[in-house]
Amino acid sequence: MKQFLLAIMVLAFSLNAQLANANSSEKTITLIGKDGSKLQVAKIIFKKEEENKQSFEIKWDDSKFSEHFLSMRPFKCIDGPQTVCHLGYPYKTKNRISDKDLQDLEYALLFIHKNEKEYGINFWNGVYYRLKKEANGSISGSVWETDMNELASPPEKEFDRPIGGADLVEGAEGKHRFPKLIIQ
Repeated sequence: MKQFLLAIMVLAFSLNAQLANANSSEKTITLIGKDGSKLQVAKIIFKKEEENKQSFEIKWDDSKFSEHFLSMRPFKCIDGPQTVCHLGYPYKTKNRISDKDLQDLEYALLFIHKNEKEYGINFWNGVYYRLKKEANGSISGSVWETDMNELASPPEKEFDRPIGGADLVEGAEGKHRFPKLIIQ
């Protein structure tokens, strides 16, 4: 009887693990350089929540970033002629996306850039990747510019998204080190 119960427990655990794997997927976040180079910066785990909605968790590859203390706060940056720093969104999001709403993921992928000769960082040099789902299941993003000073104070309502629409300007051709992003 003990062996039978043990076998059922092992089977139940195995089925739960298979169901968890069937409801989740891991993909790679890659920045595409203006020269076509690719830099994998993170893994992202998607978990199916409900019909057409997924939660996500990003695991940044710290080996691709260096630590900087700019404008009185820490940043993880990709060094180069144009240093690109990840700007973690400081307020709550649901970390959930759907086919029609990728904004929580866009907010998780905020960056700021600076030239290597600049001492500090200017928050008006914000990099916002507008994302769209592709037919093959990948997600692609193109760079838009925005003033990240908008994030200095919390949004009026919890889970509001203060950046969007008129705040975004399409990225100037050749200006950005990483004009594209892909998740696949």
